[in-house]
Amino acid sequence: MTTISTILTAQQRRRHARVLASTLAFILIALIAYLVLLGQGSVELSPRQVIDVLTGGGSESHIRVVWDLRLPVAIATVIVGTALGLAGSWTQTMARNPLASPDILGVTGGASVLVVLGTVHSRPSFAEGIPEFWWRACLATIGALLVVLLLATLGGIGTSNRIVIVGIALSLLFQAIVAYLMRSAQVLRAAEAQTWLAGSTGFVRMEVILPLLAALAPFLAIGIWCARELPLLAHDDSSATTLGVNISRQRSLLLIAATGISAVVVSVVGPIGFIALLAPHLARMVARTPTPSPLASAAAGAALLTVCAVIAGAIPVDAPVGAVSSVIGGCALVIVVWNAAGRS
Repeated sequence: MTTISTILTAQQRRRHARVLASTLAFILIALIAYLVLLGQGSVELSPRQVIDVLTGGGSESHIRVVWDLRLPVAIATVIVGTALGLAGSWTQTMARNPLASPDILGVTGGASVLVVLGTVHSRPSFAEGIPEFWWRACLATIGALLVVLLLATLGGIGTSNRIVIVGIALSLLFQAIVAYLMRSAQVLRAAEAQTWLAGSTGFVRMEVILPLLAALAPFLAIGIWCARELPLLAHDDSSATTLGVNISRQRSLLLIAATGISAVVVSVVGPIGFIALLAPHLARMVARTPTPSPLASAAAGAALLTVCAVIAGAIPVDAPVGAVSSVIGGCALVIVVWNAAGRS
């Protein structure tokens, strides 16, 4: 018994070391991309010039460009990527399905429907006197939680394949509803909603950063509290129950946490596809773990979205980061499905 315990402890330590190493690697990639992102734009700055500005040096014009215009965008990109990476790792482990992510499950679509409805038609009566960020976040969260109720009713929380199939069907339905709302809206309001639907961190300003973190905090707290038993959820239901896990409660709380995070993010930057799907796969592949580590997934999400933002900024045409992430994520989705079909 002592020998077996020693072997298991050594394996666990090696796994933790791989997770930590992969997390640090993703953070390094995110940091490099972050510096490049701060230097991109009509006024090009080298990473050294960016560092000079951030440490109190640089010319007045460079300080204004970096601190007033680019820094909020870069910070929002890192926050959004981190949040989506976490949400994706929780949903994939909860559902035991590599395709389970908030955008695939229809959560992002449900949040988008209510935000578009409030944008192109009439501002909700309860939103009078409330800052735009908060009423958008409330609408997005309500829409996303309604999707969770539909998933629980039609797909069943935790059923591996049905929940994904139902989520894809709901996503298509929500796309049709959004298209109808856009078609029936006034031109200016439809243009505003269309810009938001493209998915971009480029319009975020510094005054939104603190409310964004405050809105994410309760859902992050729920998810982190549940994440203690996350590795046990990766086992089959009978094994997890034997180990003392309340499966239905943990799955429900994890889905609510992932849903809330996705809704808050969507309300600010619009729907950014495939980051929540791809980041956990990158984390699992690099760390060589059976399930995606939330820590590595969060770092992978930050790195992935920041790199996508750099690519979007390097394209001559003004491309939103959501378009770049969708192209990369779409190709990755084909690979994931292909590999899953090969294993089966």
